[in-house]
Amino acid sequence: MTVRLYYNAADARARASTEWHAEWISKSGLKARLWTDKAISEFLGAPLNAGTVKAWKQKEVKKVESTPAFKTWLEKRRAWLIARGKLSADT
Repeated sequence: MTVRLYYNAADARARASTEWHAEWISKSGLKARLWTDKAISEFLGAPLNAGTVKAWKQKEVKKVESTPAFKTWLEKRRAWLIARGKLSADT
């Protein structure tokens, strides 16, 4: 008896998405992490080609996010957002 495994297209897309996001982060992903367009250009520079979209390597983003300069910028960004009611103070 032969056993065959079939995966539907949604499963394949989900696996591909998970693999892509493990290596890359898009502009919308950065924005979800409170980055601004100006911060992206100053700290990361131009995006790379990541398949059909432009994105940055997760490894590079994490490296930048761990620098004192970025941490200082993010602290100011959070304060600005909290003061304007755009971010909860307990996040």
